[in-house]
This record gives sequence, C-alpha cells and structure tokens, in this order.
Amino acid sequence: MLEVSESKLSKYVVHHVGDTLVLGDEALSQPETMLEAAFTQLAFNKIDLEQQFEFFHESDIGLNEVYTYVNSIFDQDTSFLEQSNHIATHLKSVSQHPNIKHGDLFIGLFDNCLWHNEVKKAIAIVKIDEKEMFLDVKNEQNKMVVNGIDGINVKKINNMAVIMDMGPDVAPAVFMKTKKKEDVVYWQERFLKIKVADEHYHKTELALTECKKYIIKEENYTNTEKLGYLNKTLEYFRNEEEFQVDNYIDTVFEKTDSVQKDIIVNSVKPYETIISESAIAKAEKTYKRKIKLDSNIEIQVNVRDIEQVNELIEVGYDEATNRKFYKIYFQEEM
Repeated sequence: MLEVSESKLSKYVVHHVGDTLVLGDEALSQPETMLEAAFTQLAFNKIDLEQQFEFFHESDIGLNEVYTYVNSIFDQDTSFLEQSNHIATHLKSVSQHPNIKHGDLFIGLFDNCLWHNEVKKAIAIVKIDEKEMFLDVKNEQNKMVVNGIDGINVKKINNMAVIMDMGPDVAPAVFMKTKKKEDVVYWQERFLKIKVADEHYHKTELALTECKKYIIKEENYTNTEKLGYLNKTLEYFRNEEEFQVDNYIDTVFEKTDSVQKDIIVNSVKPYETIISESAIAKAEKTYKRKIKLDSNIEIQVNVRDIEQVNELIEVGYDEATNRKFYKIYFQEEM
C-alpha cells in the first residue's frame, strides 16, 4: 500500500517531447502547497499499485536506460536535472512513430512516501499528451473577469510510471499506467523496458479475464447461467492452489461440448499457473454480478452459489404479451 498524503515533492522539472526536444533548464523545488498537491495528484492518480513491474535487459541491466538514470537520482539527487534530461532524450528516441503524440514530460522526485509503512523515495514520470481549456474566474475590484486557460487536467489518465527506491542492493519497484492499450508497446517495452515482477499474479489475472470473456460472449448460456458460471469461476480460483484448464472446465461447467472446450483451452491454456490471491481480489471488482435487460433495467445479484441463484431467480415467457420475464423470490425488502 502506497501512502503519499505526507509526501514532499523535493525536485521536479517539465520537458517538452516533440519534433524538437525542449529541456527544462532548472530543477525546481518546494512548490507552493496547491501546486504541490496538483503535481502529487498528477503523479499518483489512478496508478495501478496492484501490478508491480521490474526493470530488465537481455544482457546487462546496467544497459537499461531508465533503470540507470533513476538509480543515479536515488544515489545522488543533485544529479536530478542531468538524469531527467537523459530520461527525456531517451523517451524522444523511442517516440518516433507518427501515432505517438507530442507532449509535456513531468518528472518529480518525491520524499517521505510510505510503502507498507516504510519511508521511501519515489520518482514519477508522466507524459501529458493533451491539454484542456479551463475557465479562470476572478473577482477583480468587484468586477467578475473570465479568461480561458490552456492547461493540464491532473485527474486525467496519462502515460505514467512510479519508481520506488527499495534501498541498496534491492531492485526498484515499478508501477505503470498507460492512457490506452496501444501505448503499452512504446511506453512499457521500449521506454521503460520493464516486465511483470510477479508472473503468477499476471497469469492469474489474464486467466480470469479470458474465462470471463468466454462466459459473457457464449450465446448458448442464459443470463442466469452466465451469472452462475462467473461465480463458480471465482469460487474455483479461490479454492484451488493451481489453475489447470482441464480441471477448471470439469469443475465449473456441467456439460461442455468439444467445440466449447477447445475454445476455452485455446484461450486460457497459456495462463496455467500457481493462483495469486491478490489477482483474484482485483478480478472480483470487475466480475459484475448484473443481469442487463433491454428495458433499461438491471438486476444486481450478489449470490455466489449458482444453485442458490436458480432458486431465487426464475426466467419465464408470457405468451399473452409475447415477452420474457424474471420472477425473483425474497423474504422481505431491505
């Protein structure tokens, strides 16, 4: 768990990465309170702290550019401006594709970050591709003045990375967020050059995603059946130590023909792994237990057991109105 409410932005700089690289000429420090709060939100807003990465290189980790630059800052923060220039130059070198937009690059060194109650330093790298128009409303001598300002929305998702200094002789922990999936290749693989630190977490997450995708898309299942299979899938991952696709199919699905089985196997076989509990906890948030109807009505179901779902929800067809219906049983309203 990362806590930054008491963190301090000790140094920061903003560069521009475009056709021409414009480097900030000064490492700024001690911003006023509101500006520091805005930079903190920009740096840590919506960063995925459940998925941890680590730097790598095929032959020598010292040849990983960002790894080398951030470690130099952690070792000697007086080199912040020099190393941030190197980071910006490296980003420009991997941003040559025409689909990669120009933008501003914020790099900040934060002190007093709490990582599992241990005080750490963190470097935030945020690439801002888009600016927005804001209205600046002021009362000047009892007269309201409105101006348009081209600025940065600090709550918006950008391509970003947070690198935690884990101490001497320990590799930095890296956390990442991309604005869109297409940015993963250039941001994760080319710029940061990082890989998933916990392979079991990564594979468990992918397996749960693919299982969910298959169940939702399978047209032969009714909505209540889909709900039940999603719940049984989560139950399987909670109860088993290892994900094995054949065992999963036999446990979750009462009857699956060879075609359906082949679809499931082809989708999730590469993700067989030791099951990560933290990945299950994250997946549960996305396994929405809802039945959506074309009448703009949604039925929220928090029952995990498929047999219990079948006892509480009944699907029928009304010949008089030529419409389907759900009958829901309950003891009393809450």
